[in-house]
Amino acid sequence: MATPFIPKQALKFDGALLQELQGDVSDTIARDLLRQDLPPIAPSAVIHDNGCGYGAVTMAIMDSNPPEKIQIHATDLNPMFIAQLQSKLVENPSWPVKIGNMDACNLTFPDNTFDLSLTTFVFAGLSDDVAAATHIRRTLQPGGTGAVAVWKEMPWHFVLENAHHKTRGADEPIPPFLSKSWYKKEKIEQVTTDAGWTDVEYVEKPAWLNLGTDMKRWATIAWTFLATPVAIDSIAKELSQGEWHKVEDGVHKIRMVADVAIYQK
Repeated sequence: MATPFIPKQALKFDGALLQELQGDVSDTIARDLLRQDLPPIAPSAVIHDNGCGYGAVTMAIMDSNPPEKIQIHATDLNPMFIAQLQSKLVENPSWPVKIGNMDACNLTFPDNTFDLSLTTFVFAGLSDDVAAATHIRRTLQPGGTGAVAVWKEMPWHFVLENAHHKTRGADEPIPPFLSKSWYKKEKIEQVTTDAGWTDVEYVEKPAWLNLGTDMKRWATIAWTFLATPVAIDSIAKELSQGEWHKVEDGVHKIRMVADVAIYQK
């Protein structure tokens, strides 16, 4: 098997690097959903942070001053993410969170377990999204709420795709990091229908991706995940020229928009 290409300028791959690439947009979306779109969390509620990643949903819940005696089950298949969240729990030992290694496409929780299930920016990378949506519905208690968020607008995606094709050619397949980032609203509509979700509400949630003060730093991180030669200067320049870009206090930001499907069992 050939050794994957790793640009010599690329940074060391780890979960913290991915979190820096993603910024806090997942956190922002989770906080806004909890505050604006989802039913209030009840005392003793059982909650699933499905495909938890580094714990954006879990942290948003705990930052919302939740009621007493709630339980959060945070699950993910990626041990790198689980280790990140575990480190966060070491800093916050009182948090009512249990972490598990589990496939979102094959949840092992019993039927009718959760009052609330949140799956944010996971579906694009799943092997069986209909199975995942079916398990969300199965594991919700009657009257429970499930929400799935996917990205509708990701300006950085277009920029990185353009940079890839400029460097590698129009016929070169895009890297997995890009191909597994995109998930259309029409797709989530079809998937939830196939999984038996009914009367689904769809909402749009905007958020600003913080690229930091040095856009070349962010472009270098993106390069690391692409694992293909691209022009860092080109990425930084194109990102800064779009209507989606703004600068606040020297920090570059990119506007992103999520589609969220909300279902009550």
